[in-house]
Amino acid sequence: MSDNTKNITIKGLFWNALDRFGNQAIVTVVGIITARVISSEDFGVIGVLMIFSTIATAFVDSGLATSLVRTKQVNELDYSSMFVFNLWVAGFLYLILFFSAPYIEEYYAIPNLTLYARVLFLQLLVHSLGIVQYVKILKNFQFKITARINVIAIFLSGIVVVLVAVLGFGIWALLLQQLLYSFFRTIMLWYWGDWKVSLKLSYASLKQHVAFSLSFMVANMLGKVLSPFYYSFLGKHFSIQDTGYYYQGNKWGETPNLLISSIIQGTTLSTLTPIQDDYPRFLNACRKTMSTLAFVLFPVSILAIAVAKPGFIYFLTDKWLTSVLYFQLLCFAGLFISLADMNVNFLNIKGKSQYALGLEIAKVSLAIIALLLTYTHGIIYIIYGQIAVRILVYLATALMSGKIYGYHLWAQLKDLLPSFGISLFAGVLAYLPLYFELISHNLLLVICQSLIFVAVYISINQLIKQVIWMEILGMLKKKFAK
Repeated sequence: MSDNTKNITIKGLFWNALDRFGNQAIVTVVGIITARVISSEDFGVIGVLMIFSTIATAFVDSGLATSLVRTKQVNELDYSSMFVFNLWVAGFLYLILFFSAPYIEEYYAIPNLTLYARVLFLQLLVHSLGIVQYVKILKNFQFKITARINVIAIFLSGIVVVLVAVLGFGIWALLLQQLLYSFFRTIMLWYWGDWKVSLKLSYASLKQHVAFSLSFMVANMLGKVLSPFYYSFLGKHFSIQDTGYYYQGNKWGETPNLLISSIIQGTTLSTLTPIQDDYPRFLNACRKTMSTLAFVLFPVSILAIAVAKPGFIYFLTDKWLTSVLYFQLLCFAGLFISLADMNVNFLNIKGKSQYALGLEIAKVSLAIIALLLTYTHGIIYIIYGQIAVRILVYLATALMSGKIYGYHLWAQLKDLLPSFGISLFAGVLAYLPLYFELISHNLLLVICQSLIFVAVYISINQLIKQVIWMEILGMLKKKFAK
């Protein structure tokens, strides 16, 4: 990377990391409190509704936002056209979902689901009002502002949610969590964003972005709909309590992978777009990005797997013990989907959203086939099917990346395996205190396991002088030398 691109990328990574980790710290605290006081059945109800909310949100986002971010020259008419279009889509979809809510309740036979659905789906309207402001902030590389907005929004909504949960309102705390976050975030996007509202609509502008955005929208929707689809399917074929156990295992299992990959993806979309036509620089930047992802993703996820049992018991109480194995398996499965998503991100930057769409269609098709083959054997076998599908999907995205811009599977494995091997070894050593029952207090056990893991991981990286580790040390030395 050039010095300018590297500086922008590093700055973007820093503020994206602050944004995501700040958000996740608050979400984790809120999640622990709500998991302690809210029943698994209430979490199952939210899981059932997520498929409708996710699909509708994907339509509202519509891919136009990503198209505008990756387009080098954007004018005010482009922004206003997207704003008007998003409002129309959000309003139309909310009306459909509003009148469909009684049929959703009838299908799942869950009392009061109509009311819950109509409240939850209000989030669509609120979310649509802030998309343009968010895009313009990204276009200007103002990552600090997005970090500030997201952290404050999640903090304010978290306070309300905890109060509602502790006061015994159950599922209403979970419904408000979605709605209030979008509300606070949208208000601050309007406050700190510099876009002046305009209701001008240009069909020519929409048409310019529609070829990319339609493919991206469908791909994005398919990519996000899988987890809610599983919740919906389980809610119909298993008890709502079992659905709640799976929901918690999947929610926490996805966290390390989504957190880290979203930090890096959120930065690369803006920083790699200017060099998308410079093949050597783009390929080198992709390799650096993938190596960085592996260096952080693998240790965090494998450590989470190692400390899962004492962590769940201490923080969430033993009423969620059933979710522990789900969490561990889904956390492992998430590694492959994060790598696949990064490859898809690179394809989108190159303007190859049609390939990304094909990959998402293949992923969803394989997932449905695996689900139908495994669900009669129980939830564990469903998760085994998910792992198999995600490995296949990653291999497919790697092969496609090699074909489109030369980042072949073997090159990716060379970038990934060092961090994976070191993380796996550190994870085995960190698991030993639990395996041999050396410590009885769960919090002390988590701390001990974590210290062992971190010490082993850093020591081996320093010993073999892994490239990405040495680069991080070099950047830190330069930073503190100033």
